[in-house]
Amino acid sequence: MQPKCNVEDIDQLAAKTTAEFLRRSSITYLECCVSLMMTHMGRDEIAAILEQEADMLRKLD
Repeated sequence: MQPKCNVEDIDQLAAKTTAEFLRRSSITYLECCVSLMMTHMGRDEIAAILEQEADMLRKLD
């Protein structure tokens, strides 16, 4: 017989699984956005935009 998991363990597992899913889906979304940009813009222009966005992210508190 397997020991029963307590509610806290299940909540922690659910939170971890949700966070992993959101991370993966966010990365996939970003990859799709970059791919879409590449169909309409040049690489240098895309790189400049992404560098600006990265700088803004670094400045967030």
